Amino acid sequence: MLALISAVAFGVTLGGAIGAIATGDPRYIIAWSLALPIAIVAAVFAFLRSVGAVGRAAGTGAAPPTGELALARVERIGRTGLTVSGQPQVELLLTVAPRFRAAYTTTHRQVVDVVAIPRVQPGEVVVVRRPDDAAPEVVLELDPPADWARLRDAEQLRTGAERTIPLAEQAPRWEPVEPSAASAGRRATAPRRTARRVLLAGTAVATAAVVLIPAYDAIGRTARAIASGDPASAGVVLGDRHREIVDALVAETGGTRFVSIGFYGEYALASAPSEPGALTIDSYEYRYDRTSHGGPDPIQPDDPEAALFDVGDVDWDRIPAFIDVAEEHSGIAEPTGVIVTVSRSPVADATGALPLRMLVMLGSAYEDAVVPFDATTGELLG
Repeated sequence: MLALISAVAFGVTLGGAIGAIATGDPRYIIAWSLALPIAIVAAVFAFLRSVGAVGRAAGTGAAPPTGELALARVERIGRTGLTVSGQPQVELLLTVAPRFRAAYTTTHRQVVDVVAIPRVQPGEVVVVRRPDDAAPEVVLELDPPADWARLRDAEQLRTGAERTIPLAEQAPRWEPVEPSAASAGRRATAPRRTARRVLLAGTAVATAAVVLIPAYDAIGRTARAIASGDPASAGVVLGDRHREIVDALVAETGGTRFVSIGFYGEYALASAPSEPGALTIDSYEYRYDRTSHGGPDPIQPDDPEAALFDVGDVDWDRIPAFIDVAEEHSGIAEPTGVIVTVSRSPVADATGALPLRMLVMLGSAYEDAVVPFDATTGELLG
């Protein structure tokens, strides 16, 4: 379960990191930054359980340890170089004397508290548990039941023919009682481990894919823009999604009348009535492929009714062409920044109306330019 939790958390981390890089969306940054510690902690505890440093939780419903108990003698001890929470993992050569089969020798690795190291020195008798009677693996029981503790202490005093545990040279390496079944088990172990690893990796990848579902459009758009050699076209102002963005703002505001709409590098800003028909103006934003309502606009027009325009009066699909014309007109062929705004002019025309105006603002290292257009006819005004 810990390994599965770790895989899911690593999947969220992977998806969040990719989403953050592709979109810059802070939600993805928060997702991976929260998931990564969970993934690491779960992975560490899963590893500790795998090396025997952490057992199953005790308490109501906890499964008791399984397998028969047996006496064993430590023949050799060595350190593997691995430590867990400051406790060393040791490698023991043991001679194990089960009650219902011939004695055998086996190598066992386990994390042992440094305080208990003297109890597993060569020549010491220990109690072990054999989880599987058809396999040589054992687990040290350093605090065995009282009757087994007495058997251990008594065996420690025996010598010669009195020994229950034979000498190491008299106990061959493990040979299964049922060779065919044991060998089949060994053959099955590697595929099971491989299948488990594949399952965990698949879980992580699937989780990452689910996390990235909201960013699929942005990732695809970015990939296409990079492939075309124009990464900036994946943005807001230099892309071709102006009508799509306006439609999203219309859905957010609930109406088609706006005071202003501005397209910037990675976002769009708008001022519109706080609700359809209202003359109080709020601010709205389009960023990370979603809209948001920012509350009252800090600049309220003196005459809101006169400042409003309908988005249907503008051909939003022509904005890329307006930008091209503005670059040619201004002589700034490769601007470092582009902003496009649509709003009514503050100066009335001959009829007394406030014309609807589009401003294309271009910036470069040495000069800036503002090129005005009639937003309804597309006529260049300057």
